[in-house]
Amino acid sequence: MTSNEPIRRGEFGLTFPVRLVSDIRKSQEWYRNVLQCHDISGYGHATRGDGGGMGLIVCTAASQDDIRPNAVAQKRTDEPAEAASLEYGCDSLVEVAWHNLAYIIEEVRSRGGKITVKPYEYEHEGRLYMKAQIADYDGYNIVLSANRSQTEEPISQQPEDKFIKTIQVRLVSDLKKSLDWYKTVLGCDEVNDSGYARRGDPEAVYPVMEVILQQAASPHDVCPNAQCAKVRDVKGLWEGPDFPWDTFVHVPWEDVLLIVDEVRAKGGTIGTEPFETSNDGWDFLDARITDPDGYSIILGGMRRSGEA
Repeated sequence: MTSNEPIRRGEFGLTFPVRLVSDIRKSQEWYRNVLQCHDISGYGHATRGDGGGMGLIVCTAASQDDIRPNAVAQKRTDEPAEAASLEYGCDSLVEVAWHNLAYIIEEVRSRGGKITVKPYEYEHEGRLYMKAQIADYDGYNIVLSANRSQTEEPISQQPEDKFIKTIQVRLVSDLKKSLDWYKTVLGCDEVNDSGYARRGDPEAVYPVMEVILQQAASPHDVCPNAQCAKVRDVKGLWEGPDFPWDTFVHVPWEDVLLIVDEVRAKGGTIGTEPFETSNDGWDFLDARITDPDGYSIILGGMRRSGEA
């Protein structure tokens, strides 16, 4: 490699927020039956859509006290009053098309879902916004969000029960400090003052790592996941990780060490050094990075056993 060639960075790929729940089976059943997730696995996955939609991992909480949906964030001064619910926080933001939002809410309601905030509209900086809110089986809050130009006429077409993409939301103790960490240490390609951070190519086939950071109203509201309970001897269910997970990021096998070295060189904390395990014909290479508030970002590489 010559001196003027750029140093290759590790690739961030398919990303899953991790939720601690009271019962994996019941939580996955809710996501399957109410939110129409199609991929339900023994590793806790519940996903909907290919290359978009939504995806998450649920793990059994060791204690009911560890199930802590996000509290209401501190109000941003540049937001209109209607931009967020005053009663419920936001754990996931789901982007949908304008003509789909109300239809999705009615579909969720017809399947027994709890609508905590009905669809409402507001204006901000030349755009119209529509939002609504759903609570899942354990009370985690899912915000549906759509927007369009004020001069744009709504598209007249048959509505669909379709998600565009889903972004994890987390409360932090110091928004400016966190944004700086995600930009300089985690190497996010886009970070903005509204709290959005992304690492990876937004045009990639699979979702990249995206997160919305919100300023917590109280230090008590900053709550990284605790260690989940171990599920022992239950057929078809993985027993769970040996340390806390908040976000799981699939990365190419050879990139796990590359990203760990990059983060370490920038002063980041490596909560768990890379280690290998094997299961069901697959080899896994995992490592854990912790952000300034102790949220755990898991880097996960995998390959068929015997491959090198």
